[in-house]
Amino acid sequence: MDGAVGATQCPIPPNAEMTYTFKAFPGGTTWYHGHYLDQYADGLVGPLIIHRAYEPSQALYRTERTLIITDWYNDVCRTTLNSWYLSPSNPDAIEPIPDGIAVNGKFSESLFVNANGEKLIRFRIINAAAFSMYTVSIDGLQLKIIELDQTPVKPYTVSSFAINVAQRVSFCVDLNQFNQSIVPSGLAPTKSIYIRITAMADMYPVDIATYIPPYKTPSVLFPTFFNPSYLAYLTFGSSNSLPTYPAHQEGSNPPPPGNIWDTNLLDARPFYRTNIPNANHYLKLVVDFYEDSSGIVRAYFNDITYGSNPLNLTSTKKLKKLRSSPNIPLLYQMTQAPNGIDIPPPIITSDSPLPSIQSDKYGHYLIPYGAVVDIYIKNRDAGEHPFHLHGYSFWIIATSENPQAENLYAGDYVQRDTVSVPASGWAKLRFVANNPGAWLFHCHIEWHMDAGLLAAFIVGPQQLAAQKFTYVPPPKQFCQ
Repeated sequence: MDGAVGATQCPIPPNAEMTYTFKAFPGGTTWYHGHYLDQYADGLVGPLIIHRAYEPSQALYRTERTLIITDWYNDVCRTTLNSWYLSPSNPDAIEPIPDGIAVNGKFSESLFVNANGEKLIRFRIINAAAFSMYTVSIDGLQLKIIELDQTPVKPYTVSSFAINVAQRVSFCVDLNQFNQSIVPSGLAPTKSIYIRITAMADMYPVDIATYIPPYKTPSVLFPTFFNPSYLAYLTFGSSNSLPTYPAHQEGSNPPPPGNIWDTNLLDARPFYRTNIPNANHYLKLVVDFYEDSSGIVRAYFNDITYGSNPLNLTSTKKLKKLRSSPNIPLLYQMTQAPNGIDIPPPIITSDSPLPSIQSDKYGHYLIPYGAVVDIYIKNRDAGEHPFHLHGYSFWIIATSENPQAENLYAGDYVQRDTVSVPASGWAKLRFVANNPGAWLFHCHIEWHMDAGLLAAFIVGPQQLAAQKFTYVPPPKQFCQ
């Protein structure tokens, strides 16, 4: 159970309430958000920090700050933007471009992060954007990365890094290492420095310096365009102060656009070495976008665009009515017929000597409980995609931008729950299917979820039954 509408629960109706009770494990940096009707793009998000009893890199910091980055849209995503994006009037499938960037709910040059005299600070960065990838840097400081998603890693020093949608990166800084030489001669020593968060402009399908979306009424005299640069202030003390040096002086900016980024940071090593089993199953997912019969560009895994279709279950009087309702969660359907899910079993194909996991015609994949699955994602799209798996984390074996990682780090791969798959490239993942349930695997760009770039992994229905798992039927009004 994880709150995903249609997979593990029905949506919570207006003026109703629902209580989630869960074990706060594993520790690390995560976030909560709406998973329905573009709600998270419209602002239903927040950080969820789970503190470990022992933090392996605790010696590197004395205090911590959390920054949650969001795309800002002036229009309502669930109505205006979604209806335009998924329409025949958008034949190029241009995603809505943000109007701005907000960090912790504040726009550029309005967020002050006070160190309060502390020198050793941990930053937890959460990319909760609907669309944008970002780079992060802090003037005059090196960043020691200590956690990727919820996986502690050995301290790994960079000057800046890229972060895709739904990924999280924790790093530490030491203000003792800041050198006032960044301040030009003749200016007073600075008591604050710039935190730079920059949208990666080359990922957008248009020229953001001149683009005016068709759904907007253009202001002829004073058109406004999306500014990809965001500035926040890290102040050394407890009071707000502005840096004494210019924001855009030479040498203070992160690397220019077009720089080759390993967004997954595969060169970072996990702090704890885990036993990584060999794969015994294989799943190939081919990503594509093309027009459907109504002229709307949809997104596809293996030529299937995901909708709210029910599972193919053994026909019973009890289930006939359920199968006609798209709001009945997959998890509930699993509990009603654990031995009657009609999805083809794994077969041997030319793609791999391992049994290849199959799906029904709706994008549901039945994965044997306990299977060790290699997922090969082939991206035919010209854009980079952040894919997230509910209910699990996975090892990132390699990507098309870092193919040597498979052999270089064999047995010691980094583990994450969101992988950035390169444009027109590929990624290879591995996970152990030991958590029974109905779990979504999807691109975390909100617009691509709307377009159908999802799949559902059905894991261990018999194990749910053996564990006496029961799904209390939700109130009728929850699922109507």
